[in-house]
Amino acid sequence: MTVLAEILAGLGLLFVGLRIMATHLQQATGRKVRRLLRGATRSPLAGLACGTLAGLATQSSNAVAVVCGNLVRGGVFATRDAIPVVAGGNVGTAGLVFIAAIDFRLVVLYLVAAVGFTFHLRLDRRSAWREWMGVGLGLALALLGLDFIKHGPADIDVEALAGTLSAGITPLLAFGLGFLASAVTQSSSTPTILVVALIQARLLGLHDAFFLVLGANLGSGFAVLISSSGLAGTGRQLCYVHVLVKVAGCLLVGAAFAVLGAAGADPFALLAGAGGGTPTASVSVLFLLLQVAGALPVALLRGTAEAIAMRLSPPTVEDDAARPRFIDAQARQDPATALDLAERETLRLLHQLPLLLPDLDGAEAGDAQVRLGTWRGGASVALAVDHFLADLIAHGMPRESLRIALHHQSLLETVRTLQDTLHDFTEVIEGFEDVPPLGFNLSEALRAIVLSLADAAGAEAADLDIIITLAGDRSELLNRIRRQLAASALGSDVDTRQLLFATSLFERAVWLVRRIAVALRTPDNEAKREASVAADTDLKRVEADAHRA
Repeated sequence: MTVLAEILAGLGLLFVGLRIMATHLQQATGRKVRRLLRGATRSPLAGLACGTLAGLATQSSNAVAVVCGNLVRGGVFATRDAIPVVAGGNVGTAGLVFIAAIDFRLVVLYLVAAVGFTFHLRLDRRSAWREWMGVGLGLALALLGLDFIKHGPADIDVEALAGTLSAGITPLLAFGLGFLASAVTQSSSTPTILVVALIQARLLGLHDAFFLVLGANLGSGFAVLISSSGLAGTGRQLCYVHVLVKVAGCLLVGAAFAVLGAAGADPFALLAGAGGGTPTASVSVLFLLLQVAGALPVALLRGTAEAIAMRLSPPTVEDDAARPRFIDAQARQDPATALDLAERETLRLLHQLPLLLPDLDGAEAGDAQVRLGTWRGGASVALAVDHFLADLIAHGMPRESLRIALHHQSLLETVRTLQDTLHDFTEVIEGFEDVPPLGFNLSEALRAIVLSLADAAGAEAADLDIIITLAGDRSELLNRIRRQLAASALGSDVDTRQLLFATSLFERAVWLVRRIAVALRTPDNEAKREASVAADTDLKRVEADAHRA
């Protein structure tokens, strides 16, 4: 029981350490990694090299695939460009297996001590140090877990268990055990590390280890498909690429061993020689061979890999909505052009706003999945534009351009808030089995106002003035409706509470529409801005007169 507890504790420390290390490393180098991956699209080999570095740093091919998936959905590069990077991420994970094959116990102890002293001295008060200290802590825990795993089997009766294993493990069973272990741990490197520990304890031979590692490699690919079952479209395409890397690696290495055996050579002797006669090093070399053998053909034949992935997971409505149409990293060299592109992207988001609301007056209210995909895609585009503006500001620009960029950031934040408000309002309206008359009227009125905003976006100032008037203050009317609803049901009816919530969301959405119209109405030069403020004051006076009437 002590041996089992030590191995399980080691696995737990390994999982926690890798998670902590990946999280803090992403915080410390997130933007740098993204820039590195964006520059990796020049050639398949460049992408493979960048992916290998990213996989080596994070020790997680899944993390590399997730970052690439977000960049693909954000339109930074296409699935075709991301394929070599994802393939290289698998190669980078071999670093952990090589570390497990060497004796690093003394290094682990000193690393744990160093991390502990840095926290004791409160060096984490500086944000830059805090993230790297987190990386050190994660690495220390992961290495400590590896040490537990390696030394756990030391107390096992070697001769008895070795006899049982040699008599009971067939190549097919070993392959199945490796497949199952990787499916449970969601990793091919973790079962391989366990194999290294068993070999070090002289409980396993190189022949059985070969089939265990082969099964673990293949099983991790299908484990990714299971864990990503909720994804669709481009978000799932890179998961299929991950599977292709694993399948290709297993087929090529397995075929090579079969051909060598048929030719009269001893492939296991060759593998032992590649590891310098050390079985643990031979397993590490085998794991690396599997990753390289799978990554190279997939990266070099990325067009074929993309076609297979797109056939298995075609793009969805959300993917199309989540892809920016105008902003481009190269446009940052010219701030004026970059700001125009950001404005066009924001106007496109405004034109999509009516798609977030159901058309209750039509024959069909519309597809709820399309609305959900449009909302998620619009949120991704808004975030991409926000990052684009932040990078633009960080690179420096003239004072007037800076003022426009800050103004546009404020407008974009309002648009993002309106997107979420319309989505919440739609969910409330769709929550009714039969939409009550008040809910119907609120939905149609809001849809008319949003349609007017979408039509007026980018149009003449007079059209925006109409929107500003149309979206005037309705707080008195809405408060009267709330009081009537509260008095009619005393807050006990579910539909009444939903209507009250819908009323609040309606009021918020109208206020946001007016704020966006005012922001769009604001000219880009200070002289015209004063006239705009005066016009806005006149409109408020007209609205006040209307309310008094």
